[in-house]
Amino acid sequence: MKIFLTTCCFIVLVGCRQQTENKVVEQPVEQLVQQEEKEVSVAPTSEEKDEILSVIEGLDNRSFPLADSTNFDNVDKKGIHNPDFLKRIHFEADEVNFKDVRLRYRLHYSPAYYSIVLTYPLGEHEIITTLLNINKEGKIIDFLDIAYDEIAESAFRKESVMEKDRVVLTDWNYMSEEPTKTVTNYLLTSEGRFEEAS
Repeated sequence: MKIFLTTCCFIVLVGCRQQTENKVVEQPVEQLVQQEEKEVSVAPTSEEKDEILSVIEGLDNRSFPLADSTNFDNVDKKGIHNPDFLKRIHFEADEVNFKDVRLRYRLHYSPAYYSIVLTYPLGEHEIITTLLNINKEGKIIDFLDIAYDEIAESAFRKESVMEKDRVVLTDWNYMSEEPTKTVTNYLLTSEGRFEEAS
């Protein structure tokens, strides 16, 4: 009887293990396909590329070091309003109304790519400022949120100082009695990517 029960338990365990292994093998393949689909983006046509570069060159050029603490108290309507530009470079952010996005200024980190700063609201209670690096073909290389403010709870804020080879980001948290801050350094690679410094 013990041999029979042991054999039954063994068969059930082997069967369960095979079903689990089949499920594990199937998921990563689907995830890889989805990931590859997300990474494929259409390169702008030569006409679109010319328009992208024209808009970038029309932005004010700022010098280093530069602090950006854009928030609801100091945000303005300065900069270029151009929803088509954002669509051409395939800029995507959750809940963004392209009518409210402002291209504010550009920085000169490298002659190999362009660096531009834009500000946009998320809903009625949040505002984000993002630094984008765009290659000479008009495609986004990388981006970093450099300023943030929210007025629903007034509990979180982000500001930054941009230097010629880095971005120093300060995150503020006002949820406790004593505000806390976290400072993170991001270095720029020669390709235009942001890498967190250790």
